[in-house]
Amino acid sequence: MRIIKIITVVVLLLTFTDTIAQSNVDVLKTRTTKTFEFEKNGKKIPYRITVYKTSNSKVELKEEDKNKINQNTKATPEQVTKLIYIDNDMYSDYDKYIVLSYTKDAKDSFELKPTKKGFSVIVDNKNVEYIFGEGVYFVNNDDKDFFFVEEFDSI
Repeated sequence: MRIIKIITVVVLLLTFTDTIAQSNVDVLKTRTTKTFEFEKNGKKIPYRITVYKTSNSKVELKEEDKNKINQNTKATPEQVTKLIYIDNDMYSDYDKYIVLSYTKDAKDSFELKPTKKGFSVIVDNKNVEYIFGEGVYFVNNDDKDFFFVEEFDSI
């Protein structure tokens, strides 16, 4: 009876390990911090933005490498989620979290640019702006279909 239990546990562990090893998704996590300033009543107020990026992409192999031992991967669109944390040491009212989700192509770029009233997030020439005290603002209404945005005070 004891041998049957041991064999069952070993078989289950091997099956579980094989299932996990066959995952065809690549996950990338990064963190970036930048410091900017905005103007309020003629004074420049510093703030920090920390961007936590998680991207998931399917791993697909090139067709011409089929049946080879070392196969090259082809570029696939990534599902990107960025948690943007705005930290202002002077005014806790301006501390916010923004979750920004979009599908990224291989050629896309992500850029944060400071503005007089907040900052802009630019991805592949699509723009969303955050204005302190007001919230998220889309410069071009067509960009609303590209970004999925959520804003909240705490997690």
